[in-house]
Amino acid sequence: MTAEFRTEVIGIRDAVAELKRTEPEIFKEFRKSAKTALAPIVDEAKQNVNKGTAPLSGMLRVWGKKRGRPLVWSTAKAKSGIKVSIKPSKTAFMSIVQKDPWGSIFDIAGRSNSSNLSTQLDKYGRASRSMWPAAIANQDVVTRNLAELVETVAQETNKRLRY
Repeated sequence: MTAEFRTEVIGIRDAVAELKRTEPEIFKEFRKSAKTALAPIVDEAKQNVNKGTAPLSGMLRVWGKKRGRPLVWSTAKAKSGIKVSIKPSKTAFMSIVQKDPWGSIFDIAGRSNSSNLSTQLDKYGRASRSMWPAAIANQDVVTRNLAELVETVAQETNKRLRY
């Protein structure tokens, strides 16, 4: 699940690709800075995940296995599953994703189709229960952080291209 709001910055993909190609160490710093820039959304999304026990009692049962491990609700895993993904692609340059299966179910169940599960989870809010509200609440702060980061990348890239 990806919470998405768009901020178009012309040329950022090319600048970062050039930075990655010519200065891998600076690119690593860029990745760290990007994660810091998106941190307000990640932190609030983690706060929005259900506190304490499982949102629904059935989530405490084992519901199959993922890579040999039982799938059972864990608030800690749902919170730690929220991560920043920086993979320049055609659709998204940076994303905030939920990697935990139960965390994804808690967040997005009922977005496309209503079901008994989604109806029960609606007491915690409509679908996109944790990620999207965090993205909307922190959009201005993250936009400012990213603008500063883009300026830094542009300056570093221009400096490197001059020499």
